[in-house]
Amino acid sequence: MYIIYMDRNIFEDTPHDESERQLYIHQKLDIIGQLAGGISHNFNNQLTGIMGFANLINMRSEDENIKRFAEEILEICRKAGEMVRELLTFARYKPIATTGTDVHHVILSIISLLSNSIDKRIIIKQDLEAERCVVLADAVQLQSVLLNLALNSKDAMPKGGDIVFATKFVDAANIGECANSRDIDPATAPNGVIRIEVSDTGCGFGNDVKSHLFEPFFTTKERGHVGLGLSAAYRFVKSMHGTIDVYSVAGKGTSVVVMLPIHVNEAAEAPAIPKGEEKTAAPKKSGGTILLVDDDKGIRDTISAFLRNTGYSVFTAEDGLDAVEKYTGTYKNIDMVIMDMVMPRLDGKGAFIKMKEINPSVTAIGITGFTQHSVEEMTMLGMKRVLHKPFAFEELSKVVAAYI
Repeated sequence: MYIIYMDRNIFEDTPHDESERQLYIHQKLDIIGQLAGGISHNFNNQLTGIMGFANLINMRSEDENIKRFAEEILEICRKAGEMVRELLTFARYKPIATTGTDVHHVILSIISLLSNSIDKRIIIKQDLEAERCVVLADAVQLQSVLLNLALNSKDAMPKGGDIVFATKFVDAANIGECANSRDIDPATAPNGVIRIEVSDTGCGFGNDVKSHLFEPFFTTKERGHVGLGLSAAYRFVKSMHGTIDVYSVAGKGTSVVVMLPIHVNEAAEAPAIPKGEEKTAAPKKSGGTILLVDDDKGIRDTISAFLRNTGYSVFTAEDGLDAVEKYTGTYKNIDMVIMDMVMPRLDGKGAFIKMKEINPSVTAIGITGFTQHSVEEMTMLGMKRVLHKPFAFEELSKVVAAYI
């Protein structure tokens, strides 16, 4: 554990002003990142429990007012879940799985998404001139960063306007001439850089706002916004040895410029275009026996009650060791295991590996509040799916029905 001594005088106009500000930002982001990662798992567990009981109230009540209240609870939990996901994106700023990623593909996927979801008075334009546009990045995180910048632009134009995505390639010899490339080490960009600009014609802001933009939890939006979007973008871009700068004039719009080193050694991959949420039908009654494993009693109670209500037989275990012991003697009668990934004594991964030794054809679904790395690792080991908390119980019902 370490403590930062913060003195407002370090931001006075001295020769070390900018370097000390950068150090302060880095330290502050690291601390908030550690806290965000630590609290998110427990908070997701609480949200999953609340959503579970709200789902049960909605399913069992005949009173339309009570059903409406339950829907309101579910909607509040979904919004809270979005905040937690933003916290987790901020906490896991280091790329999860870097690969050659085509920036233009990422931008086009964002434009496709926004074109169907934002105010029609906002016109989205593109000027993708960069001849080289492949960077070594986590494609999903890059998409998240650029999408967040576009959504900030959208929020700055409540009466409409233009959002422009523009790119240019800057070769290695000319990197030093770019105004916002001062922090790029030429050794980290031997193939040049791509300059990505997301600009708008919105309300803009003055220097008083700009000086706080990359600070965690700073926001100019209404209550309910976490204010970690630009902080997460800052961490992500810095982890890629790039730069991010913001230019704005009150009443005349804002421009965010990101510069990232070009990568030329791998084929580019494009992220899948995210789809909008679909309306889900009521879960169908089914049958089968499920072993539910979670160290949180609230999660065990809500999920088991929901599954029993939809026709499954359910028995529970409170951690990985308990689950393996119960599975050993009864696995021939168990159709599916639903298991948390983070538990005391033995985690989900360890328990799943031991279950596979007992029964190589074990059918298991993971539930977790942590990163995509867990999903990729567990599916490679043979787990059918990994659901992120908090999840809709309709989603759980569909997944269970697909594999049981």
